[in-house]
Amino acid sequence: MKPSNLPALDTSPPNSPFPQTRWSLIANARDEDPQALADLCQGYWLPLYGYARRLRPDPADAEDLTQAFFERLLAKGGFAKADAARGKLRTFLLCSLKNFASEDWRRGQRQKRGGKVPHVAIDSLEAEQRMALEPREGLTPELEFDRAWARQLLERVLAKLEASYREAGKGPLFAALRDQLVPGGATEKPYAQIADELGVSEPSVRFGAFKLRNRYREMLKEAVLETVSSEEEAAEELRHLRAVFGD
Repeated sequence: MKPSNLPALDTSPPNSPFPQTRWSLIANARDEDPQALADLCQGYWLPLYGYARRLRPDPADAEDLTQAFFERLLAKGGFAKADAARGKLRTFLLCSLKNFASEDWRRGQRQKRGGKVPHVAIDSLEAEQRMALEPREGLTPELEFDRAWARQLLERVLAKLEASYREAGKGPLFAALRDQLVPGGATEKPYAQIADELGVSEPSVRFGAFKLRNRYREMLKEAVLETVSSEEEAAEELRHLRAVFGD
């Protein structure tokens, strides 16, 4: 992944109201909707599994550790210490996993599974395949976790952005310009060539690219804001995620 594809965060006040954050979802669902928390955890299993994989060389053990960790979080009171005022969601989850891994998590975990605790689907085969494509030499488990966190965040933003363009009938335009946003993407096509392929004018493609980049930055900001508690923390978080790639 090329760090230059992590755009600078616009820290100006958003036009829309402050979005409901992952932290507020935790607060709202903590005692009322376990499935909402399971859905929340589902969005973060890959970086956590990657960290567990560094602690447990056997993939089955890493999957057991990750699943047991989620079950602990999803049990009543598991998020009792989760508080946006204490730090970022990324930091909270990693520190919680570290603490959990240091305990004797194996004891009775398999026997205790099931019941009323929602199951978080973990595709360890997919994780192993993705990890095999990434350089790991010289990376600490913490740095690898942060890189995976950033990678997954960007993937979610791109998927949401693509869906919005398809819904608006602009799927072909997004597909033609997507490489301008994708980390490690192919070399950008000339605007004239894209215009010819889409049957539109070159100025129209240039304006479309300008709007796409702006919308991408906006959606990335929204995604980061979901995991922190302020505009200042959002800017700090994105700077950190850029830094983990050496930018």
